[in-house]
This record gives sequence, structure tokens and C-alpha cells, in this order.
Amino acid sequence: MAIFVQIAAAVAASGPASASLSVVPSSTENAVPVSLENASPQEECVRNACVISYEAAFFGRYNPVTALDMVRNLPGFQIDDGDGSRGFGGSAGNILINGERVAAKSETASDVLSRTPVASVERIDLIRGQTGGLDLRGQSVVANVILKDDAGAAAAWEVENTVNLPAPGVFPSGELSFRDKVGALSYTIGGEIERYQFRSEGPERLTGGDGALRELRQEVFAETGFEGEASVNAQLNVGQTAIRFNGSASYFEEDGGETSERFRTGGVPPFFVLQGDADDGLSFEVGGDIERSFGDRFAAKLIGIYRKDDERERGSLARGPSVDSAPIDTVSVSETIDTESILRLEMDYQGIPGHLIEIAAEGAVNSLDSMFALFEDEGGGLVPQSVPGANTKVEEIRGDFSVSDSFSIGAIGVDAALAAETSTIEQTGEFEAERSFFFWKPSLTATLSPDDRTQIRLRGLREVGQLDFFDFVSSADLGDEELALGNPELTPETNWTVDVALERRFGEIGVFSVTVFYDWIDDVQDFLPAGEGLEVPGNIGAGVRRGLRAEGAAPLDAFGVSNSRLDFSGEYQFSRVTDPVTGETRRLSNEQGWEAQVEFRQDLTEQRWAWGWDIFFADRRPFFGLDERNTSKSRPDFDAFLETTRFGGLRVRLGAENLLNEGVDRDRLVFAEARGPTAPLRFRELRRRNNGREMFLSVSGTF
Repeated sequence: MAIFVQIAAAVAASGPASASLSVVPSSTENAVPVSLENASPQEECVRNACVISYEAAFFGRYNPVTALDMVRNLPGFQIDDGDGSRGFGGSAGNILINGERVAAKSETASDVLSRTPVASVERIDLIRGQTGGLDLRGQSVVANVILKDDAGAAAAWEVENTVNLPAPGVFPSGELSFRDKVGALSYTIGGEIERYQFRSEGPERLTGGDGALRELRQEVFAETGFEGEASVNAQLNVGQTAIRFNGSASYFEEDGGETSERFRTGGVPPFFVLQGDADDGLSFEVGGDIERSFGDRFAAKLIGIYRKDDERERGSLARGPSVDSAPIDTVSVSETIDTESILRLEMDYQGIPGHLIEIAAEGAVNSLDSMFALFEDEGGGLVPQSVPGANTKVEEIRGDFSVSDSFSIGAIGVDAALAAETSTIEQTGEFEAERSFFFWKPSLTATLSPDDRTQIRLRGLREVGQLDFFDFVSSADLGDEELALGNPELTPETNWTVDVALERRFGEIGVFSVTVFYDWIDDVQDFLPAGEGLEVPGNIGAGVRRGLRAEGAAPLDAFGVSNSRLDFSGEYQFSRVTDPVTGETRRLSNEQGWEAQVEFRQDLTEQRWAWGWDIFFADRRPFFGLDERNTSKSRPDFDAFLETTRFGGLRVRLGAENLLNEGVDRDRLVFAEARGPTAPLRFRELRRRNNGREMFLSVSGTF
């Protein structure tokens, strides 16, 4: 909670010269307005917490419209909005607003910042190292967006038109947000609508076990959709009490599918396989918190959240000599209702000199109600099929308790926490099961800052993975013509993590950090044989993961490219687990070995133009099933943009995405029996897809 952040207390004690390090909003009487002038960041380390304060003027060179634009340009900072799992306490990202987390699950801090006009921002504090008391357990680098108290009314807007090539059509979108303060009440309202399309196409080769070509396929997947969302965020200050409210509602619908024209060898006439897919959903969430301080030593916050997602999906499969004469032979229909209720209490105490103690308790109820039906043509029309676990409800009641302390041992800052979790999962309907779990979740972070520019962080913690309730229920994959059965016996995956990070900063923009990590994983989630040639999600034993991450930013002026910066990030990892089918050691399913991204931007300030590009590379991603092995590989993705503010101060951006027209390739091996070294190959599918290029023109501004 913001008013009891140890960093703020330490800085306040150090005197006026360090006032810029406070993570609590300060007076905005002399705040610097956003402009194209540079504003050097102020940096200082106090008690192993290093804070770099970036005034709003620093971001003027990047032509920001919203607070999110500013955070995206923080040197050496990668946005993490959390994974949306494990209630509220376990799903924290690395962004605060006025020292507080957003009391929401469906909405992230990035969502709120995307609706916050840039004129409302005083500065952004980048907090590194000892971050205890920030309600962001496990994070070592945090961005705290400080909003102005007296900014007045402000609005931000953006309209965009997108064209997908070579597909026809223009897809518009728009966003509008407004922020104001009336007395002690400040609020932000926003809305957005979007029309979009996704398209990929390319050939697929089907070969037999002998490697001979059996079928050549020309496939096109195209899906169009619409999405609309409205939201409100408000805060009311009453004496020593702050009351906050967050609400959002959204609706989406998608329609499309895949057309596959198939040419078989042996003189068989060409035919078509058509896969249809239509989805729609309605979601809403309400959340808020009440925070009150009791003197200078104690504060408490009560948080409540409720969300509900209702989604429907209809799939179909048709075969025939032409697109217009392909009768439907398979239909799947499903509806899922996903709800979550959370109540959390947090209490901060710093009556012990040099310590910040936080105690938190949380209760949560999650449920998934799933209804699924499958119909197949058996010669006389569509007939309902029996699918185990097609209609079922899963509910989890969970409790979480933690106590943490932030303190220093000499030159080393320490954040220590001990947490415990208990839960009961009950499944009713066609699957009946009930199980209970208990987990300890300790964590320890140590930070050493030899100087203001260098920081070393050591972290160890245990995390409990969120079970995906959709793994408990059954559905169908019509594309691969397979049933996806649920498993009521799933156990949460747990992970012990140890990592060491070294960070070095230079100049206003330059930063480089490298992190070495090692994970010990229990109850790895993958797929298990279920008998009769079927498979289900399950736990396959213990595994490990190790590797390193690197990221940074650097100005390129020394290389003759003025007013430019290069941002980069990458990760390499190695993992292993014992395969439940073959008994051999292999990589974890759906995990790639490496990825890398490089972004470049140059701002021609006097001409009021900017341009840039980014490129992304990734390793292959394997999947291991009972009788098949799939490998998908994303080819390099290259994007570019040109931007100007020459027209009335509006930000006009022309962009191109996927300029190389790359996509995802898939190699699918299906065996005649359980996968293994001697299993005969039944067939092989080699797919190469191009996702198409996308051009967009956006205009945005504030008023």
C-alpha cells in the first residue's frame, strides 16, 4: 500500500534533496508539462531500493498520448501485467498507479493506463531492488505511475483503419477516454470498439508412413470479429480513507473457419474440407478496495472482486466436391460460464524500526460450468454422440495467508515472505471428484546496490500454478478431428525458482541486465494415456528448467544515429522431463528453447517525425501426445512504422506488420500406436502458413 512503502519513508528521512524518490504522489504545482524537450531522470539508491524518477517531459520525445505510451518507453523495462491466475495476491504484474495495484482481474494496469491521458501524469518512478510492501510479490523491478492531483479534465482518443493484405476489406477501430476530478472524487471512463480479421494461408503436404505423398492441400483460414468494451475507474478520498472502484464490461463475436482444398494421389477427384467456427461472449467485472491509515504505523486495505465470463462456440466440419456442395457431417456446440469471487485483506505495520511488515489473507471461489454437445452424421442425419465429461461443473474454494517483512542486513536489502495456501476442488455432473490441497509458498529476495548504477539481485521462491479448469472438461478439436477429454484428477503444478540478476545502467537511456535462473518443477502438466487410444491432461512427474534472460536499451548516438535507441530482449532455456509414453527424457511440451526481439526507434525532433522497426525470432515449440508429436515454428516477424506530429499536434502513425509475410509452420507426426522409437508412422502433415501483411493508419490525440 502506497502510504507505507518503505522506500518513501527512507527517502523522506533522507531530506529534501531526495524527495523525487518518493513513490507517494507529491504536489504537482511545479510539474513539468509534456513537451519535446528532454528532462533528465533523477536517480538515487536508499537502503538498497533504487528509484529512477522520469518526469513527464522525459517522454515528450516519444509523442505519448496515454500513460501506457510512456511506460512502454521506460528504458530497460518490460511490461508484465500478471498471468491472471491464483486469485488477486498471486497474479500481480509489475505496474503500480499511485503506489497501488488495480483491484481488478480482467482489466490490467496496462488497460487502465491506456485510458489515462498523458496530461494526467506527473512522473513515473522505476523502482529497482527492495520492493517489499508494494503488493507485488516476486517482482524486482516495478514501474509506479504517479498521477497529478490537480491536472483538471483531460481526454485521449485514437482512431485506426487496418487493411489485411492480400485479403480485401478495411477494419476500423476507435478508443476514447476521459479523466476528471470533482472535489474528492477522481474518475476515468473509457470505451473502445474494434473490427478485426485474422487470415493465414498456405500448403500442407500429407505423406504416408513410407514418406510417399498421399495428399496435397491448399488451405485458407480466415476469421473476422467485433469487440466492444466500456470501463470506469474511480477513487474517492474521505479523510484518511481511500475508496476505489473498477468496473468493466465487454462483448465479442467471431465468425470464420478454414477452407481446405485437397488433391489426392491415385486419380481421386479433388474435394474440399470446410471447418466452420463461430464464437461470441459477454464478460463483466466489478472490483474495488477501501484503504485506511491509522496513524503513521498501521494501515489496512480490504479488496473485493467479482467477474463472470459467458462464452459460446459452434464448430462444424463439412466435406464435398465443392465449397457449395459440401454437406456438414460434424457439429460441436459448447457454452462455458466462468466466474471468480475474491475477498482479500492486507495490513501494513512499520512500528519496528527498519522493518515493514505486511500480513495478508485472501479467500476466493472459482467455478467453471461447461456444457458440450457433439453431433455426427451416421448416414441418416446428425446424431448426438456420447462424450465423457461433456456436461460438468468445477468449483474451487481457496484460502491464502501470508506474512512478509522488508529489512536490511548491512548493505543487503531483504524481502522475506512466508505464505500458505489451502484449496478444495469439487467436480460435479458427468465427472464426480473432490480433492483438497495444501502448499507452503516461501520467498526470499536479497538486493545489493554497490552504486547507483549497479544492482545485484538474488531471489528464491515457490510458486503454485493455476489449474486451467478447461482441462477438467471435454471438448473437440475438429481441425485434427480429435476429442479433447477432461481429467478431474489434475493436481496444481508447483515450481521452486532460484535466479540471480545483474543490472547495469549508463546514461539516461542505457541499461543492460542479465538473469540466470533454475526451476525445479513438481507435477508437470502434460498429457497422459487414458486407455483405448485416448489421452487426457495430467501430471507426468518432476521436471527442471534452466536458462538465462537478457534485456536492455542503448542510445545509438555514438554510432552516428542521433536521437535513437535500440531495445532488445532475449531468453534461452533448457528443460527436461521424463516422457510418460516412451520413458525417455525430453523437453517440456509447448516450451521453446529461445526467443529474441530487437526494437529500433529514431526521433527527428526538429522535423517532428519518428520512425522505427522491430523484429522477433523464436525457436520451435514441440508438443507430445499419446500417438503424435507436433512441432510448430514461428518464422521471423518484422514490423515498421512512420510517425509524425506535424498536423495540428496530432500523432499520425502509418505502420506495417509482418512485412516478410511470415507465419507458423507445423510438422505433425501421427503413429499407428502409442508414440515410441519403434512405433510405425501412420502419416505426417507438413504445414506452411503465411499470416499475410497488415497495414494500418492511426490518428490519436488529447484534448
